[in-house]
Amino acid sequence: MLLWAAATSGMATAAVTVDREAIRRDRVGIILPEAMAAHDIDMWLVFARENAEDPILPTLGVAHIVARGALVFWRDEAGFHKTAIAASYDVDGIKKSGLYDEVISYKQEGIKPHIAELVRKIDPARIAVNRSRDVTMSDGLTAGMQGYLEEALGKRYTKRFVSAERLVVSLLGRKLPAEIAALEDAVLGTQRIIEEALTAEVINPGVTTEKMLDDWMRRRAEELGYGVAFGSVVTGPSRGHSAPTDRVIGGGDVIRIDWGATSGGYAADIQRTAYVLRASEKKAPDWVETLWKDTLAANRAAIAACRPGNTGLDVDRAARGLLVAAGHPEYPHGTGHAIGQKVHDVGPMLGPDWPERYGAPVNFTIEVGQVFAIEPIIYTTLPQFGYEMHLGLEEDVLVEKDETRILGTPQTEVILVPSGPPRSRAGLTR
Repeated sequence: MLLWAAATSGMATAAVTVDREAIRRDRVGIILPEAMAAHDIDMWLVFARENAEDPILPTLGVAHIVARGALVFWRDEAGFHKTAIAASYDVDGIKKSGLYDEVISYKQEGIKPHIAELVRKIDPARIAVNRSRDVTMSDGLTAGMQGYLEEALGKRYTKRFVSAERLVVSLLGRKLPAEIAALEDAVLGTQRIIEEALTAEVINPGVTTEKMLDDWMRRRAEELGYGVAFGSVVTGPSRGHSAPTDRVIGGGDVIRIDWGATSGGYAADIQRTAYVLRASEKKAPDWVETLWKDTLAANRAAIAACRPGNTGLDVDRAARGLLVAAGHPEYPHGTGHAIGQKVHDVGPMLGPDWPERYGAPVNFTIEVGQVFAIEPIIYTTLPQFGYEMHLGLEEDVLVEKDETRILGTPQTEVILVPSGPPRSRAGLTR
């Protein structure tokens, strides 16, 4: 069993706040030039307009834009530069972001001559634009807008276009210290709520349902000052991304909780496995322990492979190969994913080489400062049940220079929930 008190040092409620303006400023001012250099990008050209707004715009300090606008970042011998070109009525908000060295305003002449002059003056060898087959956050350039750029710049420069996908993954995937603090707090809160839930004080076998357990966890999150990103409580057959049901939890059930609290707008993603003891049992059956042992080994193998310089494919192979060698079928999804402001955030995909499922991101390089949820899972159909079930374990990890650190307290054993007659408890009895 996990020992919550030893891990939390008395933490009672979520207290992390994030200065989003500071995050935006440091992401553009510190991470972006480093990422452009790392990916050999001379210029990043973000081109957008109303009703076709690029999803990266908020990161770049633009909450809304009406007419065609260009956000241009480039490197030269003099340093790193940031220029925005926008219609006169869009200029004020961009200036107030404080992110740009220069904001160029246009009127009836349109944006074309300004963007053409800027690109000709800089003459970049590699121009990153937001088009991507597999990375949604770097696929904001519409076909019409690309056509407009081709008119403005001509083939001399459009033939220098490359996808910004790796640049965007580095820019958004690397987390700043304040973001890491918020993520770690979200992880600690999630782990605390799950552990408190998986006890006899909350679960009344034969009475408590999946939905009742999830409702209790949501109320507890609110009491502790956390938000809730998502919640899944599963007993019986595997259901994937499915809401908790009215299925009653009883002795002999394996409970799989996949749950994420939020802190400061950042989301954790934690899975825990528990077994509800029958009245005659003092430990989980051998089949549970065997599946758990292999799940734990795969999880830790993936974490060991999740280090700077490796790819998402390397991480997936470490876990998947171990489970297949142990005689288990391949799980039908990746081994993990980035977390951040979204549960499925931007970063390398920790997945297999399935081009039509995951595409290029499995070959992206893991970088210091990225945060991942790692979740290899065993799916199996046991004769005594006659349906497919799974054992899940998911840990959130931070990639550091010398190690990959598990956030919070990792699960090492199957959590045991006692069974027996109801007694005085603060949990769920109806």
